Amino acid sequence: MKFCSVRNFYSALECLCDEGSRFTVGFFALVFVATLLATGGLLANSIPVIIGSMCVAPFLGPSRAVCIGALYGKWKAVGRGLIKQLTGLLAIGSPLGYFITFTFLRFAPEITVTPTIIARTLPTIQSVYLSSFVALAPGAAASLALIASPSIVADARHELLDVMIGAEIAVSMIPPASVVGIGFGRPDIALQAFVLLMINVACLDAITSIPVLYFGGVQLKSLQIEKRIREVTEDTVNAIIRTDQVSTDVILHSRDKADVFVQLQVLESHSDELPFLTQRVSQNIEKQAGVSNKVKAVTLRASVYSSHASGVPT
Repeated sequence: MKFCSVRNFYSALECLCDEGSRFTVGFFALVFVATLLATGGLLANSIPVIIGSMCVAPFLGPSRAVCIGALYGKWKAVGRGLIKQLTGLLAIGSPLGYFITFTFLRFAPEITVTPTIIARTLPTIQSVYLSSFVALAPGAAASLALIASPSIVADARHELLDVMIGAEIAVSMIPPASVVGIGFGRPDIALQAFVLLMINVACLDAITSIPVLYFGGVQLKSLQIEKRIREVTEDTVNAIIRTDQVSTDVILHSRDKADVFVQLQVLESHSDELPFLTQRVSQNIEKQAGVSNKVKAVTLRASVYSSHASGVPT
């Protein structure tokens, strides 16, 4: 397995997992807009409009919740991620696709099944193979984006990368979900699009994403060690100096080697205890977490001022 020299990397992935599993108003709004674009593009046979729908579809977050949650044993996050995906696709995307199609047919009955709609069904076994193959790539890309350049996880630039990866994931999700709705009047189209959608979800979430992350070093044991080091560090600092203002960053080079960076706020009265702080922290980490380490501490000196105002009787 691989390790990366990035501060709090495994905890940052856990945060991505938790964020991706939460339902938000923004998620539903983006699914709504993406479905409008996808359905309109499919009915108009317009590839650019379909691509536009992929750029706003918000399915990267729940996909990461499923993958990272499975590796970290956060099964509630996995369940919420799956429910979030399927709710967006089948409870919003497909019904909205049906409603849009039904409305258009009332005013333009000449609208018919377009080649872009047929492309999201499975008329032959070759289509199954090709669709599955195409769905594997975005899942691998989503995972590689996290572990190939791990420093970007803590960088503001990751949002731009997420947009690009999210668009790739939406290739396999939002258009088939819209086709399910478009095909409500054609059971063969709706069923084939639904099967394609489920194959794509499985390929994205499990077949490529989870193995790529796992062999890239994203494992529960690494997260546990990182958290344990942080816990031991903060307990030791508080036992010596008794301050709540402690911030700990951990770089986990391997399961038995780490760098620890501590930032704390201390009162002048505790300054005599500081020279022994890093040594005690390092010893406790090695003893309680079983990890050899280097500890660096940055202290911010604080002073307490008080004043008393007494009222003057009138």
